[in-house]
Amino acid sequence: MGVYELKSLKDKKMLGMPWWLFLAVTVLMYVVGATGTLKNNMLGALGFALFIGTLAGIAGDHIPIWNKWLGGGMLFAFFVAGALNTFKLLPASTIKTLSTFNDVTGFLDLYIVALITGSIMSVDRKFLMKAFLGYIPTILGGIILATIFGAAAAVAVGIVPMESVINIVFPIMGGGNGGGAIPMSQIWGDVTHLDPKVWYAKAFAILSLGNLVAVLFAAILNRIGQKYPKLTGNGQLMEGMSNESPDAVKYKPELLDYAVGLGLGLVIYILADVYASHISLINTHKLGFTIHRFAFVVIFAALLNISNIIPLNVKEGAKGIQSFFARYMSFPLMITVGITTDLHSFVEVFTLGNLFVIVMVVLGAVIGTMLVGKLFHFYPVESAITAGLCMADGGGSGDVQVLGACNRMELMSFAQISSRIGGAIMLVLASIVFGLYYA
Repeated sequence: MGVYELKSLKDKKMLGMPWWLFLAVTVLMYVVGATGTLKNNMLGALGFALFIGTLAGIAGDHIPIWNKWLGGGMLFAFFVAGALNTFKLLPASTIKTLSTFNDVTGFLDLYIVALITGSIMSVDRKFLMKAFLGYIPTILGGIILATIFGAAAAVAVGIVPMESVINIVFPIMGGGNGGGAIPMSQIWGDVTHLDPKVWYAKAFAILSLGNLVAVLFAAILNRIGQKYPKLTGNGQLMEGMSNESPDAVKYKPELLDYAVGLGLGLVIYILADVYASHISLINTHKLGFTIHRFAFVVIFAALLNISNIIPLNVKEGAKGIQSFFARYMSFPLMITVGITTDLHSFVEVFTLGNLFVIVMVVLGAVIGTMLVGKLFHFYPVESAITAGLCMADGGGSGDVQVLGACNRMELMSFAQISSRIGGAIMLVLASIVFGLYYA
């Protein structure tokens, strides 16, 4: 049962509720939020985001053209949240409550951990290692072609090629904002001896627009996969890979399995955070770049699956938690992700020249990952979505939007490798290029 059931008007349901009751509760939640009386804790934030986000998501999934080509409900919910902030339709107190729930309280982290754990635990372990071994070279193929396409496009519109690489390619392919643009701006500032905000202000707008282009490409790739079935694994990255083991088909999870499946994800996250913060030699030796904790979440979960020490019931419980978050928490998440977005930032960099270069950068990432991924027996559509578009999107929240737009949430583990490990690769490249160019 999904969030929306299309029946007769009398029997129509939204989020499992009669449509009229759902709409009444949604209006009530908006009134509470708009009057500044929303409880400033996770209960208030989730209650507001659950109903406002679900309504926006359902609307976006039913708008012609938009639902097929422009990101559907996921991106529409994001824009609704951005509009609520940009046009001051909510008070600052409600904006802060929703933003804090997402960032400080960790709603986005919980969502990503649930999807990573469930997706990795459900993959046949025999194929998991093969997939990971070919994934980094596939990412590098996307980076190389994205850079070439971006530089060539810059020449065509009269932009200095190296300037386009520094100011457009790097922000887009850098792994998002927190793990990409912000540390990259610090590197830029250290090299140029200028205020990092000078580079960051434009870079953030560029990566935001690049994220939108990546979401659009995800919707296009999904349609291509539907028209040409041989190009897609329908959520499977590697030819022959399966998200269903023979034993899993025979096992029906119980409530306890869901609890322990969630617990497994939380433990992996905590250990990954400790490792990233206090143990990792890369992170603790100040090499100029760091590996994000989510990269270690992926690695630890993969090692546990490959070792075959996790019981089947725990794996199936983790998969069930993944399905719950992907189906029912995606639209609410987009409200908390987009609630601090200023839609004017998109207008500031929306020149035809910049837009052309941005589109070509994303296209280069798609083609590069398709070509290299094919060498490792990756499906072209899934290879382009994960190693390509999830490098070109806005990081963790961008991964959610991209995978949501193409209905492939089960690929979150590979998406996080792109955003985190791929993002770290871009920081290393940026430090080298900045040093050479501004020397």
